Amino acid sequence: MRGIDWPLLWRLSVAGMRRRTSDRLLGAAWWLLDPLLLVAVYALVFGGLLGFGRHASQHAYPLFVACGIVVWRWFVLASTQGAAAFTQNAPVLLSMPVDRETVLLSEWLAATGQSLAGVAVLLGAMALYGAPFTVNLLLLPLPLLVMAALGLGVTYALCPLGVMVPDVGNLYAAALRVIWFLSPGLYALDLVPARARGLYVALNPLAGVLEGVRRPIHAGLPPDWGALLWSVAWGVALLLGGRALFRALSDDAIRML
Repeated sequence: MRGIDWPLLWRLSVAGMRRRTSDRLLGAAWWLLDPLLLVAVYALVFGGLLGFGRHASQHAYPLFVACGIVVWRWFVLASTQGAAAFTQNAPVLLSMPVDRETVLLSEWLAATGQSLAGVAVLLGAMALYGAPFTVNLLLLPLPLLVMAALGLGVTYALCPLGVMVPDVGNLYAAALRVIWFLSPGLYALDLVPARARGLYVALNPLAGVLEGVRRPIHAGLPPDWGALLWSVAWGVALLLGGRALFRALSDDAIRML
């Protein structure tokens, strides 16, 4: 396997972002509308009807839930679209000698670019609800880098496995629904019973990341460092393990396209 082809990575990533808007009337506007609609629906159902909003201290629940949804949406889009990199780019992979990792990263980066529109939703919600713009916002890259490691690790593993065992994609989609509701995206980590919170954080790779994003944005506080360290450990393990699996299986997966 050759090294990453950086010029090709850039070209494929740009082409991937264009492909995601070419067949839609509103084009890239959906990159902003989609997270807005998701936040509105979750805020109405969970914040209004189910009463989760009473636990969102200091600022309104829409901002609270937007912190979780925007980051979660990035994780889902990047991992699922990156995992489909081989099938999406089969003609390229089968017709010319191209680095497989470059192809995978191009799809992951294209989905990441699509997800960045959600940052505008967060900034707009902060301004709307009067959330504090504190120095702790400078810490946001830390949990985001951890989320990138988690997402890339999953993407590396799923890309060849999804070709070799197509059912993997369906199983992953089902697992994502469960993981979302078991992660502190709609509720604060404080709502987890204290006696189970340590185990919950240790076993949930996303717990420290979601809290690490929400606390600086919603409350002006630094991340929960203990929880974030568990996410770091998961991110390193998934990234190294997923990349090793990708390198071991990608040749077999390409032959099955």
